[in-house]
Amino acid sequence: MYLRPKPVRRRPVRRRTLLLYALSALLLALAGLQRLPWFQVLPPTPTPTRSAASYLEEAQLHYRAGRLSEALRACSQALALAPQNREALLVCGRYFVLRERTQEAVDLAKRALELKGDDAEALALLAHALDWAGELDEALLNAKKATTLAPRSAYAFAVLAEVHADRGELAAAIAAADRALSLEPDDALVHRSRGYSLERLGRYREALEEYERAIELEPNLYLPYLSAGYTYLAMQRLGEARSYFELAVEKDPESVLALLSLGKTYLALGSPEEAIQTLEKAVSLAPEDARAQAYLGAAYYAYLEFEQAIPHLHRALELGRSDDTVLSQLGLALAYTEQCEEALPYLRAALKANPSSPAAKQGLELCSPK
Repeated sequence: MYLRPKPVRRRPVRRRTLLLYALSALLLALAGLQRLPWFQVLPPTPTPTRSAASYLEEAQLHYRAGRLSEALRACSQALALAPQNREALLVCGRYFVLRERTQEAVDLAKRALELKGDDAEALALLAHALDWAGELDEALLNAKKATTLAPRSAYAFAVLAEVHADRGELAAAIAAADRALSLEPDDALVHRSRGYSLERLGRYREALEEYERAIELEPNLYLPYLSAGYTYLAMQRLGEARSYFELAVEKDPESVLALLSLGKTYLALGSPEEAIQTLEKAVSLAPEDARAQAYLGAAYYAYLEFEQAIPHLHRALELGRSDDTVLSQLGLALAYTEQCEEALPYLRAALKANPSSPAAKQGLELCSPK
């Protein structure tokens, strides 16, 4: 019996062809629809632009958390968007003072005064910045104007107290500080200002009480820790001073003032290696700060690293730090590295500035012809 071959199943050619036609037609239709205005793909919704107020709010949050550098960055954004916003000018101006960027604070205060010439808070800010810049006469003039225009401004009286203290007018400083405290008993900077006035008067324990109260009110602000450290230095209690300076740096690692104070204290405690590490950071943050260059040079000098001390002491002189200590250290460092010809002018200048300078006399003896 013969078997029939199995029938071969053929693919449905016609069905496949119809499917291809349908797909082609659909693609053509879609291409045509895309040219219609109502079918165009809409662009993504743009991200809303932040306002100056939101940046200012961010700055204040950073400040309360102790992040002063971040606060200043947010302030820069706020002021770029609203350069004539009075609140931003005054709030950010205070932050610039605390960062020792006094010229920027002066500029912001003057911009606020251009908006309103008798703005007491702007005058107080101007006085604050000028005081930290060492312009004490002009600072006093503006602080007095501020308290006259706003006799209930605690900030104005706190600034006036600090200016009086820096001028050595200690009775007036205490009176202004007491007035500020009566107006704002729970303001950290008011307590710090009163503590500063008491410290200058030699009433150290009372000053420390004011600083501790300021720390309770603003535990993330570096300034009261720094002020307490200075008081312990005045009391010759270097260990406690170091602890408070370390806390100040912990609260604000970018505070050049805190780093310099800590570095100097390490040096006084006979820890030049720790001093060098701390002061190197200060110089990296503020290479044009004469104090930072001088202190770092002194730390290298104390560590007997004369080659490394020389460029920092040179730079301190270039930046205007020309006291007999810098001159004699530079002269001796050059002498110890057998550069007597370069050393002699600095040693002679040091002796002229301080005729009893033992370091200058030692350097001149070292470089004298044998």
